[in-house]
Amino acid sequence: MRHSLTRRCCQWLRPLVSQFGVYFFFAVVIGLGLLLSIIVLYSGKQVNAVIQPLVNESVPILRTISELKTKVTERQVIMNQYFAYGLNQAQFKKKYRENQIRLSLLVQQSDPKRHQHPRHIAIMALNDNAQLLAERLEQVMSSNPVDADEARAILVESAIDTNELLLQLDRSFVDVSQEIETASRRSLYDVSVMIKLVLAYSLAIVVIAILVAYYIHARQRAEKKLAHAARHDRLTDLLNRRVFEADIAALGDTPYAVILIAIDRFQRVQGGLGYEAGDELLVAVTARLQPIIQQFGGVLYRFESSYFAALLDLSGEERPPELLAKELHDALQVGILIAGHELFLTLSMGGAIYPQDGGDAVTLIRNMDAALEQAQQQGGNALRYYDQEMNARAIERLALEADLRYAIERNQLQLYFQPQAHIHSLQIIGVECLIRWHHLGKLVSPIEFIPLAEESGLIIPMGEWILRTACQQAKAWQDAGTPLIVAINISVRQFQHPHFLSLVRQVLQTTAVDPAWIELEITESVVMQDADHTIELLQQLRDLGVMLSIDDFGTGYSSLSYLRRFPINKLKIDQSFVGNLVSGNQDAAIVDAIVRLGHNLGLTVIAEGVETEAHLAVLAQLHCDEIQGYYFSRPLPLAELTRFLSSQIA
Repeated sequence: MRHSLTRRCCQWLRPLVSQFGVYFFFAVVIGLGLLLSIIVLYSGKQVNAVIQPLVNESVPILRTISELKTKVTERQVIMNQYFAYGLNQAQFKKKYRENQIRLSLLVQQSDPKRHQHPRHIAIMALNDNAQLLAERLEQVMSSNPVDADEARAILVESAIDTNELLLQLDRSFVDVSQEIETASRRSLYDVSVMIKLVLAYSLAIVVIAILVAYYIHARQRAEKKLAHAARHDRLTDLLNRRVFEADIAALGDTPYAVILIAIDRFQRVQGGLGYEAGDELLVAVTARLQPIIQQFGGVLYRFESSYFAALLDLSGEERPPELLAKELHDALQVGILIAGHELFLTLSMGGAIYPQDGGDAVTLIRNMDAALEQAQQQGGNALRYYDQEMNARAIERLALEADLRYAIERNQLQLYFQPQAHIHSLQIIGVECLIRWHHLGKLVSPIEFIPLAEESGLIIPMGEWILRTACQQAKAWQDAGTPLIVAINISVRQFQHPHFLSLVRQVLQTTAVDPAWIELEITESVVMQDADHTIELLQQLRDLGVMLSIDDFGTGYSSLSYLRRFPINKLKIDQSFVGNLVSGNQDAAIVDAIVRLGHNLGLTVIAEGVETEAHLAVLAQLHCDEIQGYYFSRPLPLAELTRFLSSQIA
């Protein structure tokens, strides 16, 4: 119960403290002080209300009662002395009168509020009777002769009344004393309450002081954490990009090497194993890289994603960045166990020199990134230094990408067609569609803009334009009575796009082309990614009536168990096996194996890159079915292809 109450109090206080901070505690202190002042003032008034009557009334009453007892006793003594002839009549009268005057004054000083009290009435009656007895005694004692017996009887009666009067006065004394004691106890209680309140307030002040100290300490810790978080990466605890930029700004004229480091194929690891595994991998890589960079006297920073940066002073001991790159490479030769998988990683690095390649962080990062991009384009696992041509190429690529975005609407794209022929009759059986781009008055090679389109995502609208245009041309040939198989290359991103199947279905419907004359070429590496899903998608494409072929066969890593399940029609031998094809060499053996494999699976086999008659002869000897290449025809625009087809028919 006590713990739950404390927890509820903390839950109630926490939002107040978080909202108002230390001012909340100050308000509590002031509020408690005001409350205590009010309570003390009220209690003081109560104590005063009790003590004042004691001082003004009760204590004087005790004093009066004591004096009354004295005077009553004195009166009895005076009467006894008078009887015993200790006093003469004149002396008796004088002393008796003085005694009575004092008794009257004392009675008048008594509290009027007590005059109606039965004991007070009894006392007054006894006193009056005592006075009458004194007067009778004087009469008896002044007679001649003196009646001693009657005088003695009067004294006895007076003594009895005096004793009773003293008894009543004692009782009154006790009553008043009890009243004083009761009032004192009540006053003491009120005073003790005030003391306890003061002590409680003092304790509250101590507690609040402790809480304020804790709050200030917690605030300081929070500020330190925020300051640390502002300078460090949350995941790896490395200094972040903001600190890197500040450190670069603080450099003088001393030369430094700055290196941008990226983990190769990190996205594949993250996509396959998940973001948590990716974070775990980054922490593990940091643990391996940081000690090495510190040994070189450098500082390691974490940028975003899988990017790091290193800053090395080049003015000291001769330990070139190339040696650092080698040691970093060696550090990752041992696998890293992540989520039950042993991963072997490589690093791509782009380097720049301060201040030679940039005097500020923005310029250095841009130049490092250009060098890193070149290292990645060359396969990764390397260190490349920045040169000015890199930025020029990067700017050129950006401009090319910007122009490529308008290529379709500006009608700058054009399809070229390379004929495909039967190997024995050399009769044209189909064409492969190849894209060309008219840019600034010249044709841009697909080698330049296709990778750019893949990287930027422009390959999706471009691929749709190729598919639609190719199907329209195939329909035109069908309507003219000269149908040809039209082979269309499908890119990786197209094939993996979630709406690719619906796009093919929609294009076939809108162009009304006979799908039996449409052949979709998909590279070997693409079909082996998520093979089970690929088989399902290929079957759905086959259900649309189109033909399917695997392009660049032999360059990937096809599994024969999957290959026999693919609903394909054709294998295309990659031109890398045809370029040096000579009877009996290794390329010939590979081509022979591919042809036999294709035929055993019931597939047509076509070879691309056929450029010489010798190529044709070996392929014919190996029983290849179809050929494509410059020996037969180069890629042609539609007008030239039409003339070429006419000449073949003639």
